[in-house]
Formats: sequence, structure tokens, C-alpha cells
Amino acid sequence: MRKSNWIIVAILAAASAFFLWLWYYLSFNLVDNPVDLAFTIVWWVAIIGACIGIHVAERRRQERVRTAFLAPGLIYNCEAGMVRVEAGASPVDALQQTLTDLSYSFDLQDEPDNKRISFSHIVRSAKFADDGDTWEGEVVSVTYPNAKPRPFSSREELLAIVEGAPA
Repeated sequence: MRKSNWIIVAILAAASAFFLWLWYYLSFNLVDNPVDLAFTIVWWVAIIGACIGIHVAERRRQERVRTAFLAPGLIYNCEAGMVRVEAGASPVDALQQTLTDLSYSFDLQDEPDNKRISFSHIVRSAKFADDGDTWEGEVVSVTYPNAKPRPFSSREELLAIVEGAPA
């Protein structure tokens, strides 16, 4: 999780401790004991739900940031922008380097101005860790939009899908 998400969790936990202290300091625990337990359970369920919601939303956002569009000699990623692939170089190598360099910031690049770029594949990386040692996702062929996305679970499988190399 991002640093800001941990700060939110810390604030919620501190608020929980403060409210619990305030509850006993104001002697509300002497008024109606069963309500104490209900309030505590509801509050902690809300904190846990907020933490899970933040985690899921961040994971989805990072997955969207890792999405890349491949064209001959180019890669477009919303955070990295347009990345040129050298002639003779593998687009998968360039994509791997691009994903390794991502910082998952909220500063996104503009879409390509040239509308004549013909992308061939969309690579959605669900998991990318250890500089590409763990790399899972799916590839959508822009050429055949009705075809099912082809899943991959390693760099070699992605290479076979994108470049047509034997697996």
C-alpha cells in the first residue's frame, strides 16, 4: 500500500483508541453496557472495511497503470508516456523495463497526439514484481478485437504471444 494509505489506517486506529478512551472517560459504559460492545464491533468493522476498500482500490489503480499499448517500434503507458523501441529490440524487453521503472504516481502522461498510430496489442499486467520475474496478465489483440484475451503467466509466454516466438 502507498504511504498515504498507511497514514489513513493510522488515523482510523488512533481515532478508534481516542473514542474508546472518551467513551470510558465520559462514563458512557455505565449507562448501557450492551451498546458498548455493539459500538465497538461496528467501529472496528468500519475500520477493517475501509482498509480493505483502500487496498482493493489501490491494487486496481496499479493494474490500470501497468496497462500498455504496443505498436511497431512504440509502447504507450499512461505513466511513462510514449516509449520508443529500438529497431531489432524486443518490445517485451522494453515493456519490462518500462514497468520496472513505474513509480505508480498520480501524474499521468497525455494520450498520443498522433491518431495514426496503429497499436497491435494491449498488455494488461495483473501482477508484475521482482523486475519481471513474476509477471502475469493478459494480452488483447487489437487486430482481432472479438478474440478472447490470451492469458500469460511468465515473460516467455508473453514473448510467445506478442512476437510469435515458440514458448
